[in-house]
Amino acid sequence: MSKQILFALAAVLAMALAAPAAAAPAQMTRDEIIDLARYGVGYSYWWGHGCWRTDGASHGSCSGSCPNCTHSGSYGADCSGFAGKVWQVPSPSELTTNTHPYSTWNFRNEQTHWDRINRDNTARGDCLVYNSDGSGHIIVWESGDPWGSAWVYECKGCSYGCVHNLKSAGASYVAIRRHNLGSTPTTGTVRGAVFVDHGSGTADMSERLPGATVSVQGGPSTTAGAGDGLWVFELAAGSYTLTASAAGFNSASRSCEVTAGGETWCSIGVTRACSPSCGGRACGDDGCGGSCGTCPDHHACDGSGQCACQPDCTGLTCGADPFCGADCGACPAGADCQAGACVCQPQCAGRTCGDDGCGGACGVCADGQTCNANGQCEAGGCELACAGRDCGLDPVCGLSCGRCPAEQLCGADGLCLGLQPGEGKLYGYALEAAEGEPLDPATQARLGGAALWVDTGLTLSADDAGYYEVAVPAGERSLSASASGHLEGRAECLALAGEGVECHVGLAVDPDVDPYNPDPDEADMKGGCATAAPGGAGLALVLGLLLARRRRG
Repeated sequence: MSKQILFALAAVLAMALAAPAAAAPAQMTRDEIIDLARYGVGYSYWWGHGCWRTDGASHGSCSGSCPNCTHSGSYGADCSGFAGKVWQVPSPSELTTNTHPYSTWNFRNEQTHWDRINRDNTARGDCLVYNSDGSGHIIVWESGDPWGSAWVYECKGCSYGCVHNLKSAGASYVAIRRHNLGSTPTTGTVRGAVFVDHGSGTADMSERLPGATVSVQGGPSTTAGAGDGLWVFELAAGSYTLTASAAGFNSASRSCEVTAGGETWCSIGVTRACSPSCGGRACGDDGCGGSCGTCPDHHACDGSGQCACQPDCTGLTCGADPFCGADCGACPAGADCQAGACVCQPQCAGRTCGDDGCGGACGVCADGQTCNANGQCEAGGCELACAGRDCGLDPVCGLSCGRCPAEQLCGADGLCLGLQPGEGKLYGYALEAAEGEPLDPATQARLGGAALWVDTGLTLSADDAGYYEVAVPAGERSLSASASGHLEGRAECLALAGEGVECHVGLAVDPDVDPYNPDPDEADMKGGCATAAPGGAGLALVLGLLLARRRRG
């Protein structure tokens, strides 16, 4: 060999020794290598290339004999491009990015990012490679006999493409292992709950058994957690039989597979050790801590295990409750049950006046008549003293001596007087009427003794027949009235100068006053049937009118 060649070889060797060591490739696990290889299965053989997709689309095709072969499509690989891509050397690259950094000569003769190992020690994700006289092949080993039949991934040629198949590699192959392999998990998690099995298996795990014991056959045991009955084990990958047991329950077992790096749910249902007894029972305890059934709303389970309806009379004073038809009470005489409440029914059969038993009146007697105890109108029992009087109440019997014309007012002396200039007269009755009901003194109860006041400040009282009259300044006037057992009433009337205007006031019955328990201090002044001393209310009207005249004067 010439000196020039020796010097050149020495220079090359010196440069190689002086070159910095290549950086290690990114860390990968053996599972990650095999996952990338799986994606490549089915793609076409493509001389000098290495790329494929994860969705298995666009396989491409190859024809002819390589290296002088023809390829169509954008994806595929040859054997060394395939190995470089699944090993991600010299650096990470997307599967769809076309790369071909090494040939089989590099993989066989160099150790840049891999080392040669004893073929007996070939493991998942390692490669077997040969190269002789410029030709070679490389395969990714998965499992089997390194010296015999083994499962491998390889890009085999135009006729085959990239495949996963059984292969026997010849003696010329050597084993190589990628640098910077990460560890592959060897253990996994198995967890679950212990529950009472009601016949639906894991479809119904609503009843849990905290405190139950869970054991691995030939291995550890643990206690199901409080409240949720959950348990967990960390075990080596493999198949296990787990058993749950608890006092009062039949033990149950279940076999589950634990995968390396994975999590497996393996809930176990147990059945009660006793046999429930529900013969003829619709509800209640089944004798084993369970239930024979639940009762519908408004029912309760009685001692014989039957659902008994529970009456509910809340807010009702009479009639049947809406759930069980039970009696909620009876109404007193003279009242009917309507929607669970006693409604007073007026008792006016054969009566023309007086109390109707419900706080109202059966009718109103004419002027000069009184209502007797039988509810009949009759002439007053005393002799009227109306001599020299045109209107108002006589001072002896308290009965009317007459009414003044509409444009005149009854004075304190019982004489009809003309109105003052600019004055008008309002007159009418305080009547018992529902709100909004038309007012009619001929058909509605008159509220004797009702208190009235005008927006001008005048106050007065209606007489025993509920009648009033008052002189007021002409214009829009507001009149209010009140009576025992009734809500306050109001009327808006237009007083006309020099004229009388009829202006009745309606008062609705107070719903909060019980007609069966009226105020014992209330004097019954309805229907012309007064219990007060004769002339009392009339005298109040006369005094009120006199006071009103004085105030206006």
